[in-house]
Amino acid sequence: MEVETEYKESVEETQIENLSEALSFRISRLAAINERNGSLYFRKHLGLSLSEWRVIGLVAESEPMLTSTLREILVMDHGLLSRVVKELIARGLLSSEPCEADKRQTELCLTPEGHSLHEQCISFTIQRNAVMASVLSTKEQAELHRLLELMITHNAALLKAKQEPRS
Repeated sequence: MEVETEYKESVEETQIENLSEALSFRISRLAAINERNGSLYFRKHLGLSLSEWRVIGLVAESEPMLTSTLREILVMDHGLLSRVVKELIARGLLSSEPCEADKRQTELCLTPEGHSLHEQCISFTIQRNAVMASVLSTKEQAELHRLLELMITHNAALLKAKQEPRS
């Protein structure tokens, strides 16, 4: 089986001998471990799934937020995002209004209850991030953040290019 051309042309030889050495696998494993740890707390103490927390957290960053923007940032299936948003609206944590500029779009905002829950969630997330990164020096943490941003930007562009219709 041949590797896709875009990967062959842009990748220097990186020798891995098995899946567990692959960067994508290692990042995925770290994310899964981190998600499991966070999920237990969010579910037990705050009554939220991680998907619900991510929606609340991102909407809090940029109110009002279009659902299409949220889906793009989260790289989440449209149906799953729709169910999460409906649940948060039903619980009184989010409000939804048609976008003034484009009535086909929906804008999301946190309710006062949503803002209150966000404060609890972000407090835990700050503590959890500190513990997770505590094995790194301050300089290493800054470098990790820089490298992650570089990789996220690069890989998001690759994904976007694949999703755009070819002329």
